[in-house]
Amino acid sequence: MKTVNPIQLVMKASQLVDDLSILGRSTPADLAKVMNEPRPSIYRIISTLEQAEIVRRTPEGLVEMGTGILRLGEAAGDALVDRHALKKVLDDVQAQLGLTAAFWIPRNGTAVCLDQVDATDVDLYELSSGRILPLHAGAASHVLLAWQPGEVLQQVLASEPYAQLSAQTPTDAQTLARLVEATRRDGWRLEANEVVNGIAALGFPVFNPDGSIFGALTAAGLVEHVMGQQAEAKAVLSAAAQALTEVMASFQPEPTGSQFEAPDSQGSVLTKANALMRALASERVSTSSRLTELLGEPVSSVYRMLATLIEAGWVEQLGHRGSYRVGSKMLSLSGKMLNSLDLRRAALPVLRSIHDATGETAFLCIRRNTRAVCIERIDGKRVNSRRLALGSSLPLHVGAAPRALLAFEDQQAWEDYAGMLAQSADSRFDVRSRSKFFSELTAIRERGYALSDDELTPGIAAVGAPIFDHRGHVVASLSVSGLRDGILTATPESAGAIALASEGARELSTYLGAPSMS
Repeated sequence: MKTVNPIQLVMKASQLVDDLSILGRSTPADLAKVMNEPRPSIYRIISTLEQAEIVRRTPEGLVEMGTGILRLGEAAGDALVDRHALKKVLDDVQAQLGLTAAFWIPRNGTAVCLDQVDATDVDLYELSSGRILPLHAGAASHVLLAWQPGEVLQQVLASEPYAQLSAQTPTDAQTLARLVEATRRDGWRLEANEVVNGIAALGFPVFNPDGSIFGALTAAGLVEHVMGQQAEAKAVLSAAAQALTEVMASFQPEPTGSQFEAPDSQGSVLTKANALMRALASERVSTSSRLTELLGEPVSSVYRMLATLIEAGWVEQLGHRGSYRVGSKMLSLSGKMLNSLDLRRAALPVLRSIHDATGETAFLCIRRNTRAVCIERIDGKRVNSRRLALGSSLPLHVGAAPRALLAFEDQQAWEDYAGMLAQSADSRFDVRSRSKFFSELTAIRERGYALSDDELTPGIAAVGAPIFDHRGHVVASLSVSGLRDGILTATPESAGAIALASEGARELSTYLGAPSMS
């Protein structure tokens, strides 16, 4: 068996993750073939990366990227931009225009969506957080490309994706060059039907303090909606892009303050490399001396690991002999993993398990504006409430599943929803006073789940538990509904519906990479 030195092992581990980002899922045997490595070596690498949550096993025994990638992607983003300021800007754009607001950065010949706020009337899946677009497609891409150095444009024109596009459309190098020139001259870009048919987007540049391009701010929606308010959208985006440019001038990433435990000095080089990545993720930006202190490793070993991780793209150095941060490559890897996550597919076996254990109706809901929509459901054996049939919806203040979505939003979301209720002419439901409404949502947060008892259908009760994503944001709710006795009581022989719903929601939150809520 050929031997591999420790530094080569780190490179092979990064290659394995790169291959998984392309393959999506794979068997260890297939990875060994792709990497031309002995199976025992691949198994050892996978085992170490599993412990670091960089990769994980599916129920079928396949290997895929793990949720540790999402956390590293978040750390890379947090080292680049003030997330709170960015979120405020995106919220303001969305509130003023009703369009999907998003922020994109250029990475490795692509445009990566760093953050996004959905429109009021339609969700744009292809333009959501973590999505990746080639630099020749879409308003954000054209803006990012327009302010890149000339050699980057030449690289895009020579890339395989662009060659494939040119073979399918009349677009050529001269056409793209003219678009780039026009975008730079005008200072913004409008495109329609380029990324998604029927969707248009406006993009404006955001700059670094040195005048180089940092990112692109976009507003997107249905073509008619965008075109109908083009002048207003340009004014709003121009001001928002300038605000973000000013934020970048004073931005300094702050450490998270989380506790960091140094690895065992006898651990493998992969374990130590993972510890270095975790230290960088915690520090956001760090010096080699600080990393040496945190890891308890000789400075020469830390330098070797840093050099290897920089070569792999997992770490970036800020200037010659400067500080270090998690590499922006992790944004692309994180985006690819986000794109591969399928909550509905992951929820089905969980819903079936709860249904088999209780005989009750189990379903999955997501938020769409002011309503909770049922996107998956398994009917009960004894009784089925007609409320929340597959594809139907309820207001967020009605029923267990909807309230589980609203209760775990932030206080501002409660205020906004309460304000909407106060202006609503819909009197079909009892809308409580604001203080009582908020106290009920607070109680749901404190116990971790929502209950509905005789609320929608006489004799029917339900429990709803929140599902969180890798940022700790509530993205869905899992609910169990049935006759009151079956939902509200548990037996010594088996867990009750409340416990099963809560555990199922935790399992799906783990699948999405949610941080520990303990």
